[in-house]
Amino acid sequence: MLSKNTIYAILIILAGFLARLINITQPILEAAGWRQCHTASVARNFYYNGMNIFYPQTLNSGTTEGYIGGSEFNIYPFAVAILYKFFGVHEYLGRLVSIIAFCGGAFFLYKLTKKYAGNTTGLITLLFYIFNPCIFFYSRTFQPESTMLFFSITMLYFFSEWIDRAGWWRFALMTLCATLAFLIKLPTICLGLPLLYLCLKKYKLNFLTQWKLWLFAVLSLILTFMWYKHATYLTTIHGLSQSNLSFSTNMDYAIRYLPHLPFYKKVFFTEVFEKDLIYIGGIFLVLGMIFTIKKKELRYVHYWLLAIIIYFFLATDEVWRHTYYTIPIIAPASVLIGYAISNSIKLLTTYNIIGIRKIVLQSLFVIMIVTLPFISYHKITGRYSAKRLEKDYPVEIAGRIVDETALENDLVIGCIWGGPELLYYCNRSGWIMDSNVCSIERIERRREEGADYFVTTKQNVIDSSVLDYLKAKYEVIRATNEYLIVKL
Repeated sequence: MLSKNTIYAILIILAGFLARLINITQPILEAAGWRQCHTASVARNFYYNGMNIFYPQTLNSGTTEGYIGGSEFNIYPFAVAILYKFFGVHEYLGRLVSIIAFCGGAFFLYKLTKKYAGNTTGLITLLFYIFNPCIFFYSRTFQPESTMLFFSITMLYFFSEWIDRAGWWRFALMTLCATLAFLIKLPTICLGLPLLYLCLKKYKLNFLTQWKLWLFAVLSLILTFMWYKHATYLTTIHGLSQSNLSFSTNMDYAIRYLPHLPFYKKVFFTEVFEKDLIYIGGIFLVLGMIFTIKKKELRYVHYWLLAIIIYFFLATDEVWRHTYYTIPIIAPASVLIGYAISNSIKLLTTYNIIGIRKIVLQSLFVIMIVTLPFISYHKITGRYSAKRLEKDYPVEIAGRIVDETALENDLVIGCIWGGPELLYYCNRSGWIMDSNVCSIERIERRREEGADYFVTTKQNVIDSSVLDYLKAKYEVIRATNEYLIVKL
């Protein structure tokens, strides 16, 4: 029989699930379009080319087969490709997998919070997490962030359960979730820090003699190491890499960014405080940290938060360039925010705050709590406004025209800003080209290598002499103010 609070939690998650289904069939361009289209192309290539999860293929491959290295273990696009086998190639299936994974992670976040901070804090944490604008965007995109969050949270939950109550099934689940979390995003290995805290809390230094802990570490880390070694090998096949897995390279980035104030301003103020926690959440996070600093039962969450910050420092280049790299901090932050909100009135009494100061503080708490949902609603609906989405439609339209016009094996130059969006919607392999450096020489070189079409939605960026050259020398398939398609 489900408890009353569990039913409330399920209803909150159900509301979040249904809200994310709105416009689920829209093009995958509204947030991190390049990442969504890259992931979707990997999923589609699994479906087209044999479902070999160990050899992912990209579209930005020229005349090669497109095997790409330096990437995460592609369990998310592989799962989407399996759905393609049953229901056909539809982008909304990728969104649906993300939404389901996110909702599953949200449920276990509630259970984890309830375990350490109680039912009320658990429900408030869940509300903030489910309807946080930033995570709302990325929990319904065609990329592996939701899956990574799901396995990270479930790893932390089942490890805490195993530490408290043992059991082989809990051990198996925590090992499986840890392995998949590490495989999907390598920096999640930092989450070993809160796990280490629980080990020290229970076993002290004797944790070093616990063979089951060693088995957990070996199983999760060896499989992770084996995949990333294979991912490095994949880069040698065609020279294609999604990211650089070199430890020395990442340390070079860290040395470049960490001594400079703009890194901290962008990551911790602009991304975390402003976008991830929408100001008021950031204030409640600080309050939650202050209120729980001496509470040993919440140290697990403190170390979780610290692990994410270490994650930022180890993946400095990605965190600097990509907004979605900071969203993992929203999960532990939500717990502390939930604690601060649920205990705000009680804490005023505990600290013996009376008189006008109590009235002022109570009023501020109420104003902030009431304002949070309005800010969330404004940011979520604003992100999906028709005017904001319209700017991406030419990419889809131009791509669909090429897909209908070109032969199956024709190769395309997708000239946008350096992302694979045009190639994805053209449903063709080829080359991406940055519109800022597009030139006649670059285009002709690709044509000699086998390019059959040139497509761009950035005519306002490309030098006019390049556009005039293309229109004069080659067949123009379609030319509008929004896009240009040329048969080379």
